Amino acid sequence: MVYRKRREEKIEELFKDRKVRILFACVAVSLLIIMWRGVTTGLDLQGGSTIILETERALDLREMDQVTRIIDERLRGGFGIRDVKVRAMGDKNVRIEIAGVRPEEAEKLIGRPGKLEVMIGNISVFTGDQIKRVDPFEFQASSGSWGVPFTISEEAALKFKEAAIVTNFANVYMYMDAGTRITVYTTTEINGLQDFLREIGLEAETKVVKGNVTVTTIELDISPEDLGKKREKIVEFINRTTNITDLIVQKTGLVNEAPIGESLKAELAAGQIVKSLVLETGSGEEGREEARRIEVILRSGALPIKVEIVGSFSVSPALGEDFSQNAVLAGILAFIGVSAFIYLRYREPLIVLPILATGASEVIMILGFASLIRWNIDLPAIAGIIAALGTGMDNQIVIIDEVLGEKGKSMRYRIKSAFFIIMGSYATIVVAMVALFFIGMSLLKGFAFTTIVGATAGVFISRPAYARIVEFLLKKKINKK
Repeated sequence: MVYRKRREEKIEELFKDRKVRILFACVAVSLLIIMWRGVTTGLDLQGGSTIILETERALDLREMDQVTRIIDERLRGGFGIRDVKVRAMGDKNVRIEIAGVRPEEAEKLIGRPGKLEVMIGNISVFTGDQIKRVDPFEFQASSGSWGVPFTISEEAALKFKEAAIVTNFANVYMYMDAGTRITVYTTTEINGLQDFLREIGLEAETKVVKGNVTVTTIELDISPEDLGKKREKIVEFINRTTNITDLIVQKTGLVNEAPIGESLKAELAAGQIVKSLVLETGSGEEGREEARRIEVILRSGALPIKVEIVGSFSVSPALGEDFSQNAVLAGILAFIGVSAFIYLRYREPLIVLPILATGASEVIMILGFASLIRWNIDLPAIAGIIAALGTGMDNQIVIIDEVLGEKGKSMRYRIKSAFFIIMGSYATIVVAMVALFFIGMSLLKGFAFTTIVGATAGVFISRPAYARIVEFLLKKKINKK
């Protein structure tokens, strides 16, 4: 009874140790963070999309940097997630990886440049680069439509007022990525149309529908105003090959057409300059989604060049779940294998159990910190956790060897000697991982991050606590020697 009481008192004394209490506190806080915020996983674990874009011409470094930045901002803002990787592949292609989002959803945000043009009647008033502020989209109760409020520059507001008065307050037209659709009705098919369009410097998509009358649709990325004399050349070419029965030219990309409201009309007629406008997108869920997309596009700005999606594929959540299970299984097997090796070497359960406990605590602290800063755990990150566990166990072996091997030295000296070796190892790992994080490929950032966090948590939190536990558990054995 006396021995048991003394042992309980010593255990109580151990748990009062500052280093041990810090370890327990960090583990408890990490668990609370994980329960509160959860652990977000990357593309390879939760599924998602990979999309390949191609620009219409080769870009220099500055232009490519602008394109990748805008795409990154759109995807992060549009879906509110962290695991977005956008990187250049040469001077014409961009590779995009985004977790938890289907390709068709992502394509709606990145498949168009996002160039806004506002017209009153047939007068162009301003473009998206003259927008100074974009507010969150909201439901407009007065019109029963979803809309994106925004503020324009002084110059744009002045032109808006002048155009409204000149056109006698004609309708306001808002276009996103305006283009031209030419619909040609002919008696027979138009031969050599695509080649002719290329000759006059136009990239176009054409669609032909045959019947009693052949209908040819020509889709162009330039506005009818910019088409200019090239329109005359197109008509002349078609007339040389067949007979035109009708030809209609339309401006495409209209997202909103509305009359100027009575209150706004009164302000403009009185000479006031109005800077706050709303781009309305319609009612219902479709209007809401379009408003959300347009808000994101306006905030990020327009792409400086046309892009085309040349490839896309998705990683299914089921496949990601298999990856996750296999990675976790690999980590557990590695953990058990190292623990078995340590037991066979020392033949002492009192040594193995604390190693397992502190190893588990390091995993919890890594996941807790990742959850706190919303860092996604992907396969490279899991590999980093396994690597951190390996270095941690290596450090703990150093502590054991120094404690059991330095005969004739005080316990304080033995632990101090062990930590001298551990700190040298830690510095080497951190320097290598920091270089990998900032210089290496984005795929390796997760590995570097979790390795650094795990090594840091181990050296400054779990290793000191482990040293105290080993000192407590092996003190009697050491004294006998």
